[in-house]
Amino acid sequence: MALRVLLTGFGPFPGVPDNPSGRLAETLAGTWSFGSDLHWQVLPTEWDTVAALASALHDTLQPHVMIHFGLSERSKTFRIERSAHNRTAPRPDAKGALPSAAVVLSQSPDRLDTRLPAAELAAHLRGRGLAATTSRSAGSYLCNFLYYLSLDWGARQESAPLALFVHIPHASAQGGPFSEAQLLYGAQELLRLVFAYADAGIPGRATGSEPAPDEADLLCKDA
Repeated sequence: MALRVLLTGFGPFPGVPDNPSGRLAETLAGTWSFGSDLHWQVLPTEWDTVAALASALHDTLQPHVMIHFGLSERSKTFRIERSAHNRTAPRPDAKGALPSAAVVLSQSPDRLDTRLPAAELAAHLRGRGLAATTSRSAGSYLCNFLYYLSLDWGARQESAPLALFVHIPHASAQGGPFSEAQLLYGAQELLRLVFAYADAGIPGRATGSEPAPDEADLLCKDA
């Protein structure tokens, strides 16, 4: 059975009229030729819309793999996110709206971790000449919000899917370190490696386990 894959990026948000993560998700989906049932979506950077769309996509697609891309304006690397935190920032979305609560989900864990080996994913990219780091904080804006929703949904499934959030920097045309082609290449390599883990099966990792101390704890402006 082909893997069902959900691939997402984000649209514009205040201060960022052109979000490269949405363009990357669309381009990646259009160039992917391996045998999988791949669905992609550019999500509006809106609190209420992301909550509704995430729930609908999870329940409708029942994905085996979820890979989300978002922009980190300050990052100079591919940033592989280990964790999502149950928190939101009182920060306006693309419609000017604020989150409805200070947490993503009430009565839920403070942190949820991906089952994927973030350090190995980052090392894989570095081995191909692309700067990459790991992080144990996806922030508190909509990137973290979506990641928490996906990890929470996955944790409640009988056969737990794999979920990953990757922050990317701006492309070189906007002052970033990578060309559009390099961003696409890095995303293709990540998707290929995640598929390999999904095919092989990896052991679950306990929610709330402590990340390695040498990993970056980056709280930055992202979406």
